[in-house]
Amino acid sequence: MKITVDTHHCSREELAELKEYLEAKSWDFKTDETEEVEQSKYTLQEDGINIRGSHKVVLNEKIRDEDLHEYYIVERKDFIDELIGWILEARNDKELMKQDLEMLMDRTDDYMFSSNSTNSYIFEGDSNFDETCKELIELDESL
Repeated sequence: MKITVDTHHCSREELAELKEYLEAKSWDFKTDETEEVEQSKYTLQEDGINIRGSHKVVLNEKIRDEDLHEYYIVERKDFIDELIGWILEARNDKELMKQDLEMLMDRTDDYMFSSNSTNSYIFEGDSNFDETCKELIELDESL
């Protein structure tokens, strides 16, 4: 019998405890750390979405200008600069912006999705990334 354990949210200590427990109970404990992460069908670029192995869809500016979709593409480094400006101008309620700034500075993505109405972000690899790309491409085609 083969049992797979998702250890994505486990600390190293918890993982070590689990391994020790399984070995003590005579389980054959093996790790498969070579498992590849499924690559997204899409990548973001400044003005559109690249469909891997196919073509690039340049999104109609109307989508962003008129907030036709909840998310729009932003360059992460430019957004960080903008966020710093907002923090400097804010008189109160800066904590959430500071948390966002810290999170964004730890990322390496060139582009990301940012929400029009909240401090929500979507990055390549997120569970809703491909669906958001698909929605934006379909919206672009309908314009």
